[in-house]
Amino acid sequence: MKWNNHIKFLSSKLNKTYYMISSLKNLMSPYVLRTMYFACFHVHLRYGLTLWHGDPESIRILRLRKKVLRIICKAGRHISCRNIFKDLNILPLLCLYINEAVCCVESNMEMIKYEYNEKVHDHCKRQKSDLHTQICRTTLFKNSSANVVIKLYDKLPKTIK
Repeated sequence: MKWNNHIKFLSSKLNKTYYMISSLKNLMSPYVLRTMYFACFHVHLRYGLTLWHGDPESIRILRLRKKVLRIICKAGRHISCRNIFKDLNILPLLCLYINEAVCCVESNMEMIKYEYNEKVHDHCKRQKSDLHTQICRTTLFKNSSANVVIKLYDKLPKTIK
């Protein structure tokens, strides 16, 4: 499944927020700009993140996000964003994706009725307390969001679940 149209729409929406923040960078403090980032940019970024994150076109969104964060911190164009994420206490996109995926499984546990491996297999396995991923023969389906979110959830320590 391709997410090109969604990413183009999202990119145009986020560009408007980028312009707004860049216009106000000299008038507002970094704290207010960070609040504007969460109110106007971050909300749209998180919508459907578990679905479109792996698309190659998503690099446009990543670059735009880094530009916004550099504006908030008043950093140069060639400054690494690693420390900016730490300073602003904002999760990088991969961490945000993992957070969204795990929360999605946790919140839909009752509704979707995930099966555990102990119910699917008769023999005893080490992963019997893990959620069962669907068996498939294509790489496209193996890497689909339905299977990836379950694999991420299973990697959590058992005490957290």
